[in-house]
Amino acid sequence: MRALDWLRDWSSQPVKPVYVIHGEDVYLRRESAGAIRRAVLGEDADELAMRRFEGGGASLADVMDELRTLPFFSKRRVVLVEDADTFVTRTRKDLEGYIEAPSGTGVLALMVKAWPSNTKLYKLVAASGMPIDCASPGEKDLIPWLTKEATRHEAALEPDAARLLLELVGAEVGILAAEVEKLAVYVGTAGKIRRADVTKMVEAGRIETIWKVIDAATTGQAAAAVTDLDDLVAAGEHPIKINAALASSLIRVHHAGRLRAARLPLDEACKIAGIHGFAVEKLKKQHAHLGPGRVDRIPEMLLKADLDLKGDSKLDPRVILEELLIRLALPRTD
Repeated sequence: MRALDWLRDWSSQPVKPVYVIHGEDVYLRRESAGAIRRAVLGEDADELAMRRFEGGGASLADVMDELRTLPFFSKRRVVLVEDADTFVTRTRKDLEGYIEAPSGTGVLALMVKAWPSNTKLYKLVAASGMPIDCASPGEKDLIPWLTKEATRHEAALEPDAARLLLELVGAEVGILAAEVEKLAVYVGTAGKIRRADVTKMVEAGRIETIWKVIDAATTGQAAAAVTDLDDLVAAGEHPIKINAALASSLIRVHHAGRLRAARLPLDEACKIAGIHGFAVEKLKKQHAHLGPGRVDRIPEMLLKADLDLKGDSKLDPRVILEELLIRLALPRTD
C-alpha cells in the first residue's frame, strides 16, 4: 500500500502481525510508523507498549523476546526496528519463519529503504502483513493529498492554490505538510486557502513574479516582461539574484528542447527536465515562440548576462537584464 493511502485510511484497516515501511521519504516513513502505533495501540497508548530497536545493532533474540512478551497496559505491543536493512539481511530466514507463525500479541514493524519484490519475505509480508511504500509520490497523488491535509487543519485548499504550492515546494511531502499547516493557521476562521494566500505565505511573491517575467519573455510579450522586471528591481531584488532565478527555469526550457530535438515525446522530455505535468502546454508554447536555435542558445545567453552583471559590461544591471528579456521576446527567425 502506498504511504499516502495508508495515512489516509489506516483507522479502517485491520491490525496486521507485521508491517514493513520501505522507501526513501523521511516524512512518510515517520508518519507511517506513527500511524502503525495508533492503529495497533490506540491514540492514547502508553509508551511502554512500544519498543524501538536500531537495526544495525539489534539482535534477533532481543526482538523476538519483545514480540512474545505479554503487554501490561494494552492488548498488544509494537516492536519497531529502525534502519532495518542490515537486520533483515542477517535474519531473513528467521523472519520468514516468524511471519509464518507470528506472536498473538506482538506486532513487528520493520523500517527499511530497500524492499525487493523477488524474495520469499516480500511475498509473506504481502500475504499476511502490510507493506507500506514510502517512495516520494507523484504530483497526481499529491494534489488530492494536499486537499485532504488541509481538511485535517479545518481549512479548504482551493485546487489552484494546491497546484501553486506544489510548483513552489516540489514533491517534498514533509515541507508540503508544514506549509499547509502554516496556511491553515494564516487563513484562520476564513477557512479557505486561496492562491493569493500561498503566494504571500510560501515566500512566493518574488518567485511568481519571476515566472511571469519568464512566461512573458518566452512567449513574445516584451513589454509585460520588462514591467515585471521593474517590479522586482523596485522591490529591492539584486540583479544577479534575479538572473540566477531566471536561469534555474530557463535551463529547464533548454534541457527539454534538447530532449525533444533527440526525438523524445513532449511529456517525456518535460518529465526528464524536471517540468511539472501541468506546465507541459506552456512549455510547448515557449518552444514554438523561441524556435530550436534560440532554445539551444539559452545557456550562452544566460552566461553572457551573468558575466556582464559581474563586471564585463558597464551598462546598468537592469539594462543588462532587459536586453536578455528582449532577446528572448523577439520573434523567432528559424
